[in-house]
Amino acid sequence: MNTRSPCGSTPTLLVTAIGSFAAEAVITSLRRCSHMRILGSSTVPQEWTATSALLDTVHQVPAARDAQAYAGSVLSLCEAEGVTHVLPLTDVEVDAFVLHHEVFSRRGITLCMSPVESVRVSRDKWRVFEAFRGDPLIHTIPTWRLEELPSTGLAFPLIAKPRGGRSSEGLERIYDVHDLVYFRRKLDGRGYIVQPLLEGEVCVVDVVRQRTSGRAVAMARQELMRTSNGAGMTVRMLNDPALIDAALEVARALDLDGCINVEFLMHAGIPLLMDINPRFSAGVAFSQMSGYDMVINHWRCFSGETLDESVMPEPRIYVRRIVEVGPWVPEN
Repeated sequence: MNTRSPCGSTPTLLVTAIGSFAAEAVITSLRRCSHMRILGSSTVPQEWTATSALLDTVHQVPAARDAQAYAGSVLSLCEAEGVTHVLPLTDVEVDAFVLHHEVFSRRGITLCMSPVESVRVSRDKWRVFEAFRGDPLIHTIPTWRLEELPSTGLAFPLIAKPRGGRSSEGLERIYDVHDLVYFRRKLDGRGYIVQPLLEGEVCVVDVVRQRTSGRAVAMARQELMRTSNGAGMTVRMLNDPALIDAALEVARALDLDGCINVEFLMHAGIPLLMDINPRFSAGVAFSQMSGYDMVINHWRCFSGETLDESVMPEPRIYVRRIVEVGPWVPEN
């Protein structure tokens, strides 16, 4: 492990997916460590992303859905630029690095994310359910694999989700027996799980856990408004010990490392575990604004520094905004 101080050395970091929701907060925090060299990667030209202006250089890479092409391109740019650490920002990139982590390790490049097996469990909704059903602290949503869904005794509505889904992609709502028959046929063999479609408020907890020391800090919020793919736009910060303790237990039980986020559905006053995302949340900036720098403390998990002490957020409401960065000038 690289044990150099994050603000007293000159590592070269590659931040991926610089057009993603979390990118600006991540890059801005890292820039406070003025000795860092920070590069970015994106699937689109650099002039299409406002965060390009915050970086030393930007590289265009293939989409991570083609994991082999993506990993090969990122590895080439890492070797060309002397990159020492890679910070992936999206699920699909994390998945690609899980498949190709060994080649980066052999070249001495640190992937700043949780251990491979921890990520594999986190990214599989069925394995998450199996890991925590019956847990005295973590409450789960009843879950079946589609192929094992009972034929009788089901209460509608239901929701079908891809086991390895991301950003609410591929969700199907099942309102009656006729829907069930149709979706059984349509989704057969595609790796789906089924859950009751419950009402409740979505709460997200940013957790940073340092695997080497076992220290962990969490910041919770209720998502008052979110996009169709699950990105919080208006949130209320929470001081909810039960919610925070549950998220910290998730991180400990799966031996996660760095900053991750855990989503709960607050149903009838009980937080039900929905998803574990082994990367920065889209709304990590809300934790930053509430007084805890998740990004720098994520970096400390991989540089050997001590995490900052936890803070208690004020119960404020924050709203994400869009800012104009300048006029578009067409090329000649």
